[in-house]
Amino acid sequence: MLKKAIFLLSISAAFFAQGASLLTESELEQIKQVKEQYNNTAELKELTKVNSSIFTYKNQTAQLESAIIREKKTYHEFQLKMSEEMLSGTEESTNYYFDSMKKVSKEIKSAQEKINSNMALIDKNKKKVNKLNDAIRESKETYNEKLTSLKESAVARIKKEFSSPIPIELNGNLKCSPHQSIRECFENKQTNSKLVNDAIESRFGQINIKTNVNKFNVNSAMMDYDGNVTYNVSFNLFVQYNEDINAQIIKEIGVESFDVKLVSNKAASFYVNGVPVGEGINLMVKIPKGQHSILARYKGQQESTVQNITDAVSLTYNFES
Repeated sequence: MLKKAIFLLSISAAFFAQGASLLTESELEQIKQVKEQYNNTAELKELTKVNSSIFTYKNQTAQLESAIIREKKTYHEFQLKMSEEMLSGTEESTNYYFDSMKKVSKEIKSAQEKINSNMALIDKNKKKVNKLNDAIRESKETYNEKLTSLKESAVARIKKEFSSPIPIELNGNLKCSPHQSIRECFENKQTNSKLVNDAIESRFGQINIKTNVNKFNVNSAMMDYDGNVTYNVSFNLFVQYNEDINAQIIKEIGVESFDVKLVSNKAASFYVNGVPVGEGINLMVKIPKGQHSILARYKGQQESTVQNITDAVSLTYNFES
């Protein structure tokens, strides 16, 4: 059994690990509460419902407009036949043609009234969309402000923590050569790298970090006949705060943004949560992770969708000429 020994090391390691979070339980709970409070579930559900209504009314209107075109053609055919019969003097089917024209005329009038009603409902629902977008935008602004504040607080805490050496104590098992002593095994660079990487994995989780280690203490170690070693070690870990750590904090808190391509067959104006972000047929914008309302407008027409942004994505909106 190896008694306590001290090795002065300078190991620089870059390691990608999975497991722990850089955030404390308290910070994770605060993030959870903010996300629950500002998830906009009710508004987004209502927005989806209103957009569905607009789509339905537009489809009905298009069908009615096509029906009117057909009915006008039928009306004109009855009108010609009745005129021809009246001019010929037979007038055998005049009443039939007249009644048919009257019926078709009523159908055209009814369809037009329904179109006018649909257009009024579409306009009313567009105003609802704008109102819901305003509410979602205001909520998202507060949501982002609170998460940004939590991120800044976490960054300040971690930087302060990293300004001093982090004491690490590690228990584990490793394989050494049965032909070398325990001391020789622990002085091996590969062994030291493994221990450092194990410590990083258990402490920091999914992140690339660079560290320096000194005062490496083997508190206890026991090797069996096959070279299997059970150990307890401790050392000071010096962590360099870098962009990888910053990116991981942003990811864990949920304030990361993604590139979203907005595509349209016409030069449309685009809005995200009620805020104008640009216009054109091909627009690239940064949108924070989460659910958002995206609105496209072109010459009085508009298309609105609710998108859950979790990665870079391309969204397409089409308009009539």
